[in-house]
Amino acid sequence: RARPKTLAQSRPNQGAATLVGMACARLAPQLRPCLLSSGRRLASLRCSQHRDYHVAIVGSGPAAFYTAKYLFKNAGAEAKQVPMHVDMFERLPVPFGLVRFGVAPDHPEVKNVINDFGDVARTPGFRFFGNVEIGASVPLSLLRKQYDAVVVAIGAQGERTLGIPGEELAGVYGAPEFVKWYNSHPDHAALEPRGPGEAAAVIGQGNVALDIARILARSPKELHGTDICPRALARISEWQQQGLRTIHVIGRRGFVQAAFTNKELRELDTYDEVLTIVDPRELALCRNPASEAELEKSRMKKRSVDILEKMASNFAQRETTSKRIVWLRFLGSPSAILPDSQGTGVGAVRIERTELRGEPGRQTAAKASSGESEEIPCGLIVRSVGFDLTPLEGLPLDPKSRRVPHVNGRVSEAEGEDQHSSLYVAGWVKRGPTGIIATNLADAQETAARALVDLKQKESGSHADPAVVEAELASAGVRPVSFEGWRKIEAEELRRGAAQGKAAEKLTDVAEMLRIAAS
Repeated sequence: RARPKTLAQSRPNQGAATLVGMACARLAPQLRPCLLSSGRRLASLRCSQHRDYHVAIVGSGPAAFYTAKYLFKNAGAEAKQVPMHVDMFERLPVPFGLVRFGVAPDHPEVKNVINDFGDVARTPGFRFFGNVEIGASVPLSLLRKQYDAVVVAIGAQGERTLGIPGEELAGVYGAPEFVKWYNSHPDHAALEPRGPGEAAAVIGQGNVALDIARILARSPKELHGTDICPRALARISEWQQQGLRTIHVIGRRGFVQAAFTNKELRELDTYDEVLTIVDPRELALCRNPASEAELEKSRMKKRSVDILEKMASNFAQRETTSKRIVWLRFLGSPSAILPDSQGTGVGAVRIERTELRGEPGRQTAAKASSGESEEIPCGLIVRSVGFDLTPLEGLPLDPKSRRVPHVNGRVSEAEGEDQHSSLYVAGWVKRGPTGIIATNLADAQETAARALVDLKQKESGSHADPAVVEAELASAGVRPVSFEGWRKIEAEELRRGAAQGKAAEKLTDVAEMLRIAAS
């Protein structure tokens, strides 16, 4: 005779909790509460093992958005799709980091990448939490408890200094604050830079240094239609009217080793009111045998020679031209910033001649045997010698290398630490403050791939609960701005810009941003 079917066999589609409950009805009443509780726990466990994965990303610049993009893309491309949710946290009410606050206002084409980021934000499963500072609003440790993975992509908020006498004088500014000033960053909107007089100096020869020199030299009429901060543009216009004539761009090594691109270099020589010059003698000194070997291996640097030689041909006009001058200076190392006659502000910068030593690709600038030096009068100095990482509680940072230790984007942590979820890095905080926006693509792909591998290896599935973080923000009185709220801010900036004949007029008051986002 056939055996009777078990309860599970007769009802194969019943959930675990239901089956236990039905079985419980046939047992002694005193056992029912225990079995019902077990059934609920079993059902809850099965549910948690199949929940969507939740990843938190700290930061909203290019590295953050590219990481989100590849998390979604790669999760969906797998044969066994990994349901993915990404919550992005940003300190300010507005996203995009250095694309918004670092890209020069007269380079709108570079900002077109924001359209790609907008597509990411429209992906189902994406949420933006603006006006939330991780480390202040909520600790990083809470994210690690309530998310399956956390990616830190906060960039490099600090900067390197020159470490020379006089750097504390009024009129010396770091490139990060100066660039954010004319790009309408809320933290630097109130900056009142000291007037340069007839000359300003930019220390450094990367693209940021050339951006600063160009903004100082270009006609304000040409910049009016951009999204440059109106107060900054008015201030720069005032400096030009008061006699700002020369912007020196100073580098320790030669043009072959300089970090600027040909596009940025060539652009300096395209404005009617600007004359860009190079001392032919310095250009010749740059071409020592080791630099010639480097030049042979770089097609880009070979192309720069023609541009620089044209600028060298302009050198003789420096005393007679009525144009503002951008003077590219090579093989000069700042050794001291000298005070003005009052003793409180910048009066000049002392430059010592350097010479290149070492093998091709590894040359360093050393003090020249000639002992030659020069004092360049100037009333404004912008230091553009690199960014630096700033500590974030819960993120390990090597004090010597100033790098976060990681393997393929996954942060290396000490054994035995309480690790609720894996921690990852992307962008400048991962590789150091180098590269351009596009450099973040491969960087983000690597981090996203590493995170997905780790997520799929989780045996217990997802146990994330982002609602706990939201409740913590609410209890702290923090008003997060959604991506829809950001769109309202953006619309208002575009409206104000159109009224002034500009691309946009960025808001700088956080309270006003929050009011508009909530409207």
